[in-house]
Amino acid sequence: MQPSTGASPESPAVSDVRAWSLDVGLQVAAYAGVAMGLVGTFALVALTADPSETTILLVAIAVTAVLFGAGLAISGDARSSTQRLRSVLWFASLLGWAAVIQGFLVVIEVDVSGRSGQLLTAVLVSAAAVALWFGLRRSLQLIGAFLGLFSILSAATYPEFGPFGQPDFAGPAIAWWVFGAAWMGLGSRSVVRPPRTALVLGTITVLVTPVVLASSGEPSQATATVIELWILATSAACLIVGTWLGDRAVQGLAIVGLLVSVAVLVGDLLGDSQGGAIAAVVIGVALLAAAIVLIRSSRPAPPGPTAPALPGPPAP
Repeated sequence: MQPSTGASPESPAVSDVRAWSLDVGLQVAAYAGVAMGLVGTFALVALTADPSETTILLVAIAVTAVLFGAGLAISGDARSSTQRLRSVLWFASLLGWAAVIQGFLVVIEVDVSGRSGQLLTAVLVSAAAVALWFGLRRSLQLIGAFLGLFSILSAATYPEFGPFGQPDFAGPAIAWWVFGAAWMGLGSRSVVRPPRTALVLGTITVLVTPVVLASSGEPSQATATVIELWILATSAACLIVGTWLGDRAVQGLAIVGLLVSVAVLVGDLLGDSQGGAIAAVVIGVALLAAAIVLIRSSRPAPPGPTAPALPGPPAP
């Protein structure tokens, strides 16, 4: 037997464990380094005696540049964990960019509380967000692009507070609802990626927008009923879309919308009298019983035993 002249090669299992351990360790080090660096930076700024607005702006620029540059430095590594780290770094850099824009407008004495200042900020931030999404098609970048574009729409349509009462949110709410429905359509057609993230963002928007309208001021009973029916119809439509696409997240959000909208609607219409409450109980139980009967009657039959194959004709 020939003596061994070198070390035996590692088994594939050992190599996989070593690579996995290295990958996890690198992720822990990277995320911990980001957190420690940000906390240390904020602490230094807070400990500075009355830092000027220019100083804060320069710090925000430096932090944003470091975060973006770190993500750019690892862009060539195609591993999923590395791209996830890149996504986190770039999303954090987008938040830093928003702070840079805000700080710059303050330094040059632009009124950021007015509609024009808010719209300018939203446009500049959303431009960076969309650029980052084009560079990396991941969920955080799509969320950033969605929030940026929605901030433009909000800044352009948010009603001004009048001198004689609450602002009218009806027009903006309809515009926001259409925006969310458009994102659902784009996600269902995979125009924007990841499509599932677009679907979830659009679903949340179309379900929450009527709630915002209902919570603004004190709507009349008729207006509240219309809003509740709006939420109910939207929830049913989202459930249809989620079932058609097989997306459980959309279905879950739609179910929550259905439960809440029906409960509030029935409470407003039938909860003020004993007869109405009894009618709600009877109708609810009847609907549940009918659904159970239909579910049991429409379930597919279990597969029967397979018949044994018949012997073929004898060979000639």
